[in-house]
Amino acid sequence: MTTDSVQTRPRVRLAFIDNLRVALTVLVVAHHAALPYGNLGLWPNWEQPPTVASALALDVFVLLNQTFFMGFFFLLAGLFVPGSADRRGAGGFARERLRRLGIPFLVALVVVRPLYSLPTYLGRPPAERVPYWEHFLTSWDIGPLWFLEVLLALSLGYALLRRWRPSPADATPTPLRAHQVALFAIGLGLVSYVWRMIVPIGTMAWGLPTPAYLPQYVALFVVGVLTYRRGWLTALPHRAGTLSACLVIASLLPMVLLGGLESLDPGLGLHRASLYHLGFALWDAMFATGVILALVVAFRRHATGDGPGGQFLARNAFAVYLIHAPVVVGVVALMGPLALPPLAKFAVALFLTLLISWALAALIRRQPRIGSMI
Repeated sequence: MTTDSVQTRPRVRLAFIDNLRVALTVLVVAHHAALPYGNLGLWPNWEQPPTVASALALDVFVLLNQTFFMGFFFLLAGLFVPGSADRRGAGGFARERLRRLGIPFLVALVVVRPLYSLPTYLGRPPAERVPYWEHFLTSWDIGPLWFLEVLLALSLGYALLRRWRPSPADATPTPLRAHQVALFAIGLGLVSYVWRMIVPIGTMAWGLPTPAYLPQYVALFVVGVLTYRRGWLTALPHRAGTLSACLVIASLLPMVLLGGLESLDPGLGLHRASLYHLGFALWDAMFATGVILALVVAFRRHATGDGPGGQFLARNAFAVYLIHAPVVVGVVALMGPLALPPLAKFAVALFLTLLISWALAALIRRQPRIGSMI
């Protein structure tokens, strides 16, 4: 989520990438502001909606968002990894990643995570409530901080690879063909299908809320690295917008023909190798690839502004990611007595969380030495 290697890219491209990062950060906040009011029950101070139908739109938003938004973050992160490693060398790059990702992760783990997980702790019956320090040390739920954990692991893996194999010089931009994009999406769907036989959707492991999406995160990080080397951002397929729409529409075929939607019903007790899961995995990967491509095209064409407001949002986006989860928890708690429909509560919570998070992020980054780190 940090913007390295600024010297190697034209300013207009940096502006659209920064604007993408801001938009994705807003989507992350919206995702977590929707969870407290949806039907999934996946937030520390979740409020059960009055009826399933009243919050169904929030569930659909969370499902669609989950398919691509964090994978897209890994793609953007991978985009700036090679340039940083080129300048610093493998060892220098590893040290810089430990400073820019490892230290914020550890600090946020100690400072931010307790505020996020406090409702879960207090929600336990007093007779079953262990001392908080024990809960802190034995609970694996670290909230959105998992992104830093995985990104640091991928970055250190890249540094190790660069120790073994020095990087080649940047190649002339290579056209990205439509069939390559389509094959990537189908291949990702097949790999995800096999991976989810071992780590099905809904599993929580290694501090990750969505380890079922690890193949996507790794694949899109690699795509980001290759995009830097091969100049794919300036060599997108002709009519890339049309290709993105075709992928999104085509993703409905496995969902319908293989019954992918059925895989979301745990009551059916489907075998992990069921073709229903294959249908969902193919839809998931094709839909995500189409949406990511569409957003790249749209922002490259229409979101190249670089005014003071945009710069402010971009500078503080990473800090917002770090601190927004406890802000959501606090806003949801304050809004608890309000008798509003789930969608209305979501809208108010999202607005307040965005406002408070960016204001807090700006204040935190003004502190000595913090601004250069996050």
